[in-house]
Amino acid sequence: MAKKTPPEPSEFISVFTFEELLQQVEFDLRIKEFVVMEINKANNSIEFNTPYRADYFCMFLVQEGSIRFRLNDQSYDVANGDVIFSPIAETFFIEKMSEDYAAKYIFFSLEFISQAGFNYKSHNVMKSLSSDPTHIIRNEPGIFRRMNFYLDELKALNNTEKENYYFNEMIWHHFSLVIYEIDNYFKKIERPHQVTHREDELTTSFFILVQEHFKDEHNVQFYADKLCISRKYLTKVINKTMFKSPRDIIHQVLVIEARLLLKNPNLNVNSVAVYLKFSDQASFSKFFKKHTGRSPLEYEKDDLY
Repeated sequence: MAKKTPPEPSEFISVFTFEELLQQVEFDLRIKEFVVMEINKANNSIEFNTPYRADYFCMFLVQEGSIRFRLNDQSYDVANGDVIFSPIAETFFIEKMSEDYAAKYIFFSLEFISQAGFNYKSHNVMKSLSSDPTHIIRNEPGIFRRMNFYLDELKALNNTEKENYYFNEMIWHHFSLVIYEIDNYFKKIERPHQVTHREDELTTSFFILVQEHFKDEHNVQFYADKLCISRKYLTKVINKTMFKSPRDIIHQVLVIEARLLLKNPNLNVNSVAVYLKFSDQASFSKFFKKHTGRSPLEYEKDDLY
């Protein structure tokens, strides 16, 4: 009997594309790089406790009820009045949703936020590598009320059935206010020191490179070469902007991916080691235990679901 080929690790995580999201919209959009939607338990299309990864940004306002979602191994409970912002390419699970859950969502692409004139801020880029991977704004009724208004305006302005000569300018205006609200709130609580534009740009570029190459390239020198700077300078910048070394960040990304892959029953430890380009299973096991306190086999057997 022929040996069954196990699926590729990437098949374990369902990927939501922006094109798939747009298919759920019931009216024609003027600008197809963002969409505002109202989602409740009845029209929710996400399967519970299933890993998904999106190629776009998401922000949502919980209008009623509550929801529990998980990013990697950490769960978050949010309820009515909370504002949640999640960066691109996060792996998430929906664990629980109340019967009365209702929320207003805005989804937007990387191209859209760039066209709006915003740099993808370095303190947002790698929230997946911190102890709190998603931005949650709680107990801020003023921010919630304003954000609710901005999203309503954006939804109406992006509907081709609504006549508005200055729709383009007004869309950029209201979207800018959304980003400024998020950025202003978190700058007040997260930025203890000033970061220069150059440092911010380098941090952003480094994180994008890590997301693209971490499976194949584990060495900091590779990323420094790609950025045309010295390894020493890259380390100095990342330590300043993220309070972590580039090496720590690369390793954290690898650990997050390894944890997800090890929960796939169709993959063994060796196949995960090969996929993440470790020299052998022993070196991967040593790496994983150093960063998690458990061997891959112990982690694989743990029932986290």
